[in-house]
Amino acid sequence: MVSWKLFSIAGIDIKLHWTTLLLLGLFLVLSVNSFLILLLLFISITFHELSHSLVAKGNGVKISQIILLPIGGMAVMKNAVIDPKVEFKMAIAGPLFNFAVCGLILIAAYLSGSSNLIYSMGYWNERLAGDILQDIGPMMVSSLFWLNFLLGAFNLFFPALPLDGGRVLRALLAMVMDYVKATRIATVISMFLTILLFLVSLVSMNLILLLISIFIFFGARSEMEFAVSHRLLRKIPVSNLMRKNFLMVDENTPLDALVADMIASRSLVAFSKEGKNITAVSIYKIGEVPKQRWGRMKFKDLAVVIKPVSPGTQVVTALTRMGKEGFEALPVVDNYHEVVGCLYKRDIDTILELLKVTKLS
Repeated sequence: MVSWKLFSIAGIDIKLHWTTLLLLGLFLVLSVNSFLILLLLFISITFHELSHSLVAKGNGVKISQIILLPIGGMAVMKNAVIDPKVEFKMAIAGPLFNFAVCGLILIAAYLSGSSNLIYSMGYWNERLAGDILQDIGPMMVSSLFWLNFLLGAFNLFFPALPLDGGRVLRALLAMVMDYVKATRIATVISMFLTILLFLVSLVSMNLILLLISIFIFFGARSEMEFAVSHRLLRKIPVSNLMRKNFLMVDENTPLDALVADMIASRSLVAFSKEGKNITAVSIYKIGEVPKQRWGRMKFKDLAVVIKPVSPGTQVVTALTRMGKEGFEALPVVDNYHEVVGCLYKRDIDTILELLKVTKLS
C-alpha cells in the first residue's frame, strides 16, 4: 500500500494514500470550493480515526498507523482480536468526536449571536453547487458542522461491518455469545444492509453510495474470514508451520545467481542479514525486472527491510501482518536475533483450508 507519512500524533503515523492525493489534486483542478470541502472532510476523518486510535492505545491495543483513503480512514491495528468491551469503546469514540465538534460549533454560534453561522442542510447542499467564496466563512463552518454530523451519524447508526455501527453491534453481541458467532450475525446483517444500500445507489445514480456499499460488502466479508481464521489458528505457534530450509544470501548477489539459488532450494523468498536488519526479495519482485538486467542488478537493489517474528508468535498474528504489509513470507528469529526459519503464507493458507474442511466434516 503506497502512502506518504504526513505527521505523527502520540506515536501514531498519519499517512496519505496515493489515491487520496490524486483525488485532492483532481478536485483542486476542477474547483477550489470542492477542494476546500474535501480537505475539511479528510481533516474530520483524520481526527475521527485518531479518536479510535487514542482510545485503543489507552486500552492496550497497539495502533501503528492511520491511512487516509478516498473512501475514509483506516487505523492499522497490531492486535489480532480485541476484547468486546474495548471494541465498543473504540467504536463509539470516533462518532462521539464528530458529535462533539458539532456541539462546539452550535455553542459557538449561540454565544456569538450568529444565527446564520450554520446553514440548514438543504441550503448547505445548494451552496455546495454554487459560488461559495463570497461567504467562505459561514460556508466553511457549515461544512465542518454537516460533514462531522454525517460522518458520525452514518458510521454509528448504520450497523454494518467494518463501520463503527457494525463494530458496536458485534461488540454487544460478543458480550453475551462467542466472538465468531457474533461476527457471523453482524456479517449477515451487514450483507443485507449493503445490498439495500447498493440498490439505493443504483436507483439514485449515486456513485459515492455505490463505492461505499462495495467497500462495506468486502469489508464485512473480510471481518468474517478473519474471525474464522483466528478461531482455527489461534492456538498454533509459528514454530509449527515454519520451514527450516530457508534461503540466506549475500546482499551483493546478482539477480541471475539469486534466481538459480531460489530454484535449487525451492524458495520463493530469499533473505539477507546485515547487522540487525533482515531484508527480503521475492521471486515475484524479481519477475518484474527484465531478464536482460538480472546480471547487472543485485539482491540489495530490490531488497526491502522486513520485520521478523519469533517461533512462539501465533500464526494468526503473523497472517495479519502479512495481509497488512503485503508480504508472502516472514523470517523467524530466535532470542539471539538469528534467522531460524521462514513462515510462508501459502503454508498458512493450506493448513487453514485443511482445518476448515476437517472442522466442518
